[in-house]
Amino acid sequence: MHLKIAWRYLTSSRGSAFLITLAAFLAVFLSVLAILLTLGLFTGFQDELKERILSRAPHVVITLYDEPAKVEKALKSVEGVENFVSYEIYSAMVSNGRLLQGVSVKATDLSSENFRKFIKPFLVEGFPETLLIGQGLAHLMGVKVGDELTLVSPFGTRTPTGIIPRARSFFVKGIFFTGSYDKDYLTVYLDLKDARSFFREGWSTALTEVYLKDPYEAQRVKRELEKLLGKGVLVRSWIDLNRPLFNALELEKLGLFAVLLLMVLVASFNISSLLFVKAREKTRDIAVLKTLGMKSRDVLLIFLLVGLSIGLAGAVAGTLVAFVAAYFINAYKLIRVSEEVYLMSYIPVHLKLADVLLTLLGTFVLAFLASLLPALRAARERVVDVLRGG
Repeated sequence: MHLKIAWRYLTSSRGSAFLITLAAFLAVFLSVLAILLTLGLFTGFQDELKERILSRAPHVVITLYDEPAKVEKALKSVEGVENFVSYEIYSAMVSNGRLLQGVSVKATDLSSENFRKFIKPFLVEGFPETLLIGQGLAHLMGVKVGDELTLVSPFGTRTPTGIIPRARSFFVKGIFFTGSYDKDYLTVYLDLKDARSFFREGWSTALTEVYLKDPYEAQRVKRELEKLLGKGVLVRSWIDLNRPLFNALELEKLGLFAVLLLMVLVASFNISSLLFVKAREKTRDIAVLKTLGMKSRDVLLIFLLVGLSIGLAGAVAGTLVAFVAAYFINAYKLIRVSEEVYLMSYIPVHLKLADVLLTLLGTFVLAFLASLLPALRAARERVVDVLRGG
């Protein structure tokens, strides 16, 4: 009975009441639509960013170790490790005779199966031999495969007249592109024998990059490696390396959700206005119903149902349209961005169940609170006062 009366009150709007009802519905509808699309955009950006990071960066990084054989043995014993590459890291500069650019030199056996497996998706020209440079660095230096590039070591030869920087020319045998600035512009790969011959002893850091079958198992693999390698060896997962970035994105998303929820709060004022108008319009009806035995709590429930119906209808409509809009945005890649800046050419919209449920819950609570005061006022109408006034 309560639902039937509430439905009749809702559908019998005329004049200003109808306009207020329509305004309340549209306000909730547009607010929910805006919230879901914005949260979906943030979620899509996070998901795509994670995928780009996982496709370009190592899943686990091991540093500060002195026994490469021990590290290799540990990696072979841990389940889930798909590939790993060990490097000796040197600091140097590269020159084409006119320009000088500081780079990090990653020295490893370029002919090894592990390195070839790693570099294959990124190699755009040439072969993994002697010296590999990033596409950004190649454009900066104006070199291509087959050209010479000079490596300059900051640790030179001491002479009576001072320290002379050590320099040697190498042929560029391959060019790679990862989409990451620090690799494409600031990293070169050099064969291990050439690196040891050029840089000589010392001044290098050992580093092993680990790639997993399931990148989301990185924390488990990290813990197992820490147990096997003992104290003193630094093991970090991609989650540790990018934690500040994703924490900042989550905080922004939470703040944005709170701000956008204020739109629903503003929309709920329309629901309050409508119910106040309805309460005044239906004063005589309320008096008659109470005369026939209806309790004040039943009147309260009826007006709450009217307000919640508007809020629920707007929320459901906004959710459905958000899913449709997300489909077209993703299908036609409508939100384009600079790939050089964001590592992606477009941002998809990913609507997650938790975000949808949280938005619907927030809308329901605000609609309830907005309906409560006018519903209480309607429920407190006294039959005697109404009949005397009539």
